[in-house]
Amino acid sequence: MDNNYYNNDYNSQRPRRKVTRDTFRKRQLAAVCVISLILLIIIVAFAKACSHNSVSKKGDTKANKKAVVTTTTTADPAVTTAPPVTTATVTEPTTPDPNDTNSFQLDKYTIYVDVGSDELPYAFVQQYPDGSTEADEVWKSDNEAIATVDQYGHITGVSPGECYVILSSAKDPTKEAYVKVVVADSSGAQTATTAEGATTAEGATAAEGSETATTLSSNTQPQSSVTEASAPPVINDPALHYEHIGDQPVLIVNKTYAMNPADEPGGLESTTAAQFDKLCAAAAADGLTLWNASGYRSYSTQETIYNNYVSMSGQATADTFSARPGHSEHETGLAIDVNDPSDNFNNTKEAAWLAEHCYDYGFILRYPQGKQDITGYKYESWHIRYVGTAVSKEIQKSGKTLEEYFGITSQYQ
Repeated sequence: MDNNYYNNDYNSQRPRRKVTRDTFRKRQLAAVCVISLILLIIIVAFAKACSHNSVSKKGDTKANKKAVVTTTTTADPAVTTAPPVTTATVTEPTTPDPNDTNSFQLDKYTIYVDVGSDELPYAFVQQYPDGSTEADEVWKSDNEAIATVDQYGHITGVSPGECYVILSSAKDPTKEAYVKVVVADSSGAQTATTAEGATTAEGATAAEGSETATTLSSNTQPQSSVTEASAPPVINDPALHYEHIGDQPVLIVNKTYAMNPADEPGGLESTTAAQFDKLCAAAAADGLTLWNASGYRSYSTQETIYNNYVSMSGQATADTFSARPGHSEHETGLAIDVNDPSDNFNNTKEAAWLAEHCYDYGFILRYPQGKQDITGYKYESWHIRYVGTAVSKEIQKSGKTLEEYFGITSQYQ
């Protein structure tokens, strides 16, 4: 019964088998049509995409050609040798608005350095963008063939020329500050100071025994070793403390006597800046390079610096090398930290030259060696203070600090 059942079933399905084949063929044809349609859609879409890319590339090419033409016709000839990739950064960037509290603010925006110099100048960061700190600093050079910069902002001259060092924030890369770097060859032929507007020293005779000498210009007078310079202007504020040498006023700002933030000049005092330029030019004539590593600082900047040192070293130690806000000479616009403001500067030939010649240009070495108990601060071979030549020569002759000469103290109350 089982065999007949299957035989009958098999025979009953034979006519339906022919229908299935026919249907199958139709289905195959339909499938082929669908697949062909899908392939056609894909081909059309691909063709459109290719066409769009082609148009975009042509547009980019035209844009690039226009950019090249613009660069060629407007770029400064002195900058034409810079690699194309740095064209955008070689253009003179604007100095940040000093009233912008959400940006980097530096103590200088131009730095001069010699090729292969052991000194590593840097721009001191006086203000950070909101939410950023020293740990977020990111430094880079736009042309490392001319100058390189390390993670701390120390700049090394590689070859003569100009480039920019760019400071940005790791937390907000859109916040940037540009420092123009001018690199001179090791002979010092292009040596200049970092003070804005400073000129290179020409026509100055190199000192005896100097390993490098600047070529003299036949129609230029030698740089005088002594220039008379007046004392800085008096600030009319009875809250400030002045002492006098003859008729020459001397503003005193130390641990005992404070600077009124309302009297801050907002920058390096003009006579101080001019005399520092002359000082640096004289040093360049002797084959040495000096620059302003840190000049004027505001009360708020000094507060930030001091608090950072306190957090790192404790207040007692910080007080031996950093002034509390309101008590820093930098707030007067009359003080300058030269080259490397650290003990690394102490035994350099630049430090020795500065200690000998700063008095000729109206400066004094404010914190001499062995005077910490008197001045309140450790020896700082890099810190000079402008007082005018009449006062500076008198202080030099006396061998005393301002505190010793005037019989005043330097102690926090």
